[in-house]
Amino acid sequence: MNIKEKNDKKEAFLSPDQITFHQKEKDQNNTAPGISKKKVTTPNNQKTDKTLEIVPVITKSVLQNNEKQLAEIQILKELLKAKEQLLINHVNAINTTNASIEFDLEGNILSVNEIFLAIMGYSEIDLLGKHHSVFVDPSYSKSNAYKLFWSSLKKGIYQKDEFIRVAKNGKMIWLLGSYTPILDTNGKPYKILKIATDITLAKTQFLQLAVQAQEKEKRASELVIANKELAFQNVEKEKRAAELVVANKELKFQNEQKEQRAKELIAANKELAIQSKEKEKRAAELIIANKKLAAENILKQKRKVEKEKRAAELIVTNRELAYQEKRTKELTLANDELKKAQEELEAFSYSVSHDLRAPIRAINGYTQILIEDHIDAIDDDGKNVLNGIIKNSNKMGVLIDDLLAFSKLGRKQVSAVNINMKTLVTGVISDLTIEKDENTPLFEIDELAPANGDPSLIKQVWINLISNAIKYSKYKSETRIKITSTSKNDKIIYSIKDWGAGFEMEYYDKLFGVFQRLHSQDEFSGTGIGLAIVQKIVNRHHGTVWAESKLDAGAKFYFSLPDIKH
Repeated sequence: MNIKEKNDKKEAFLSPDQITFHQKEKDQNNTAPGISKKKVTTPNNQKTDKTLEIVPVITKSVLQNNEKQLAEIQILKELLKAKEQLLINHVNAINTTNASIEFDLEGNILSVNEIFLAIMGYSEIDLLGKHHSVFVDPSYSKSNAYKLFWSSLKKGIYQKDEFIRVAKNGKMIWLLGSYTPILDTNGKPYKILKIATDITLAKTQFLQLAVQAQEKEKRASELVIANKELAFQNVEKEKRAAELVVANKELKFQNEQKEQRAKELIAANKELAIQSKEKEKRAAELIIANKKLAAENILKQKRKVEKEKRAAELIVTNRELAYQEKRTKELTLANDELKKAQEELEAFSYSVSHDLRAPIRAINGYTQILIEDHIDAIDDDGKNVLNGIIKNSNKMGVLIDDLLAFSKLGRKQVSAVNINMKTLVTGVISDLTIEKDENTPLFEIDELAPANGDPSLIKQVWINLISNAIKYSKYKSETRIKITSTSKNDKIIYSIKDWGAGFEMEYYDKLFGVFQRLHSQDEFSGTGIGLAIVQKIVNRHHGTVWAESKLDAGAKFYFSLPDIKH
């Protein structure tokens, strides 16, 4: 290659032996970018179809230009990053001070911030995917105005106003804010952003001030009427004063005539003048007294209206108190009758259960004598009958014991101490006796909060609930039991869950009744009193017991006790 300078520019010339020829491709579109191909003429001036590849040379100016472009790109990236951070700061500022929620163009909720959830009383799970209409009155959500509202937003029209919305608890919430269509790169809306501030308190205070203003206007109108009445009275008084002036002039004229007629009347006139002055003084005092009387009459009228209003309120209150007193007496009488009936029922249950023990022992004893002393004289059917008698008499004995225990609960004095529930439950589990046909249970026990109650009675509650969980899981491949506790208000709520037979919730009302069973005796043994005892013990501790279940999927029992903190 030869390089020559021309007009301060360098030019390159290729010598003949530096030229490389290539056959022209059939498809000229396959030529590599940046490669220039041209037909050339050989040194012998012979034309050829071969092409010359000229590879571009990157000069120093090109490199400098590339470096400049890279620097500009870096600056643009930094500006973009700064704008992104600014946008994030704006979003954080909105989420810190304002409620915000996003919808798609159909009104379905896409996202919601914590402030909006706190104002409206919802959780995020309650709202995601739900329609905007959950916040408005049902009648408004079906109206043409509501459809026009969303139609305008879809068209990208910004909406700003005071909005009244319905919270989860039904309370009406006033919000001051806007619905802003968010546009894509083509300038078309693709979602709606609502930003709002809770003005419920301010709105409520404004309405209260409006009511107070109306009351003030009413009182002002009453004062206007009173002032007109007072003005009328003043006019009357002035009229009478004018009449007195005329009378005084006439009297003066007559006095002058009398002076001319008789000097002896001078003394009398002087006395009359004194009397006239006294009358004027009294007239002035009377005017002042009339003004005071008018003011007192206005005040009395206002007090009369207030007294009538208070009297009406007292009449309503007295009627309500009389009704409440009547209802209290009725409830007291009903409670006394119920308490008496419960005491009679407990005494009857105790007496019957106690009297039934002796016959059952006798039946069991005589049957044992037959088996021990006369077994050779009894055939196989007779032996089966005797075994059935012993089995059922034992079952009857257990039933009587449970009935006695249930009746004693009504008379037992309940003590109140702090109970270490974890220690109590562990002791109950260690004392359990597992039947031959039952699985060895696997217990999962969380940290149990302490509670206030009678340890012996609460121990019986755990014995009955844990025994039931084991018994109703015996047909499962394994017996799993989970025991937990949680605190709510001034109560500790304990729960015991199993994965056993379960029950249908439609029979829930029978669950805690005496002698009520939801399964057959052949399937699961028992007397039907265990859960009734649990309910009675918990009720005597001012607590509540309840359950949740699904057939063949297990059951979960709950009961509450007073928290030791309260």
